[in-house]
Amino acid sequence: MDKRIAIILRSKERTIMLFDKTQIGGIDAKCRIIRSATFEGMADTNGFPTERLLQNYATLADGGSGIIITGMMAVSPMEPHQHSQIRISSDNCIEPLQKLTTCVHEHGGKVVAQLVVMGSAIALPEGSVKAISPSGIQEKVVTTEGPLHILETKEIKQLVQDMAKAVVRARKAGFDGIQIHGAHGYLASKFLTPYFNHRTDEYGGSLENRARFLIECIMAARTVVGPDYPLWLKLNSADYMEEGGMTFEESKEVMSMAVSSGINAIEVSGGNTASLPRQGPIRAIRRTKEPMYFASYAAEAATVLKGKADVGVVGGFRNVSDMETCLESTDISFISLSRPLLREPDLPRRWRAGSQDPALCISCSRCFKAENVDCIFNEKAADN
Repeated sequence: MDKRIAIILRSKERTIMLFDKTQIGGIDAKCRIIRSATFEGMADTNGFPTERLLQNYATLADGGSGIIITGMMAVSPMEPHQHSQIRISSDNCIEPLQKLTTCVHEHGGKVVAQLVVMGSAIALPEGSVKAISPSGIQEKVVTTEGPLHILETKEIKQLVQDMAKAVVRARKAGFDGIQIHGAHGYLASKFLTPYFNHRTDEYGGSLENRARFLIECIMAARTVVGPDYPLWLKLNSADYMEEGGMTFEESKEVMSMAVSSGINAIEVSGGNTASLPRQGPIRAIRRTKEPMYFASYAAEAATVLKGKADVGVVGGFRNVSDMETCLESTDISFISLSRPLLREPDLPRRWRAGSQDPALCISCSRCFKAENVDCIFNEKAADN
């Protein structure tokens, strides 16, 4: 275990159990294990859930996760529709998404809709319109070709309204809450990152200005759903870039702004496509020898925000005893899993039953692709 993590995990002790029934960010949960948003690539050509996706969510709900966060859903018709991504950008999405929430609820689960404005971190179909960007700075790992469209102020305001409309649709569709994606180099994250944000208007320069788009989205969402509907945020602990990245100190300031604007829970992650080698959002644990790679940052943020919002963490958790230690010795409220639940969607249920065996996931990341995302070991088993 990383020395910094170990020090923080020993810094305080409290009575808290991984499988206690609890409330996280305003949502009742049967345990503190959250399925982190994981792109599934299981939408049809309209951006509606397929039967395969519904079955995937039923399996996750049966598997014992306390709350399921969906793969990222596109909120704005201003952007091109990414292949196989769920849309929530028009009212005709509501009825198809009701099938998804009904499925999860019938299987005893809770489900949060992750909402995103993609920006330039998008795999575009050939010949589609330009991807949108704060300042036109290309990705370091290029996923788009040709120039980017630099957003005008009126277009930013429209994106904020698109987010608010999507939040209303999510509530109508029966989601138990929403999570705004402010991490990993998608548009809100791009605004926060000085390397990608060179604007000189009210959306660039100071941290307050760089955070303005995200905070306006949160405030607009809170306005349209009132004080009680659960609003969550996913945010980088830092960008981990060689230069021009958002720092952890800045991240903590953004978290405080977000909570003051109406956020109930924050899931701490980190990195983007421009991060230093092995410092991005998805890391190979065996290579870096760094499990729980955002835990120390989340623990510090959780202490800062104690009593104001629930703070959780994703990234590198594979062992139930490490998860219990993290919860017992910090102010972290929940722990999220992504890749492990692709290989073992029933992992929380296995651990609840008393197993101490670690997750089978080897963090190879060969699961991620454009559609029908699954663990390669599951695919091999199905072929045999």
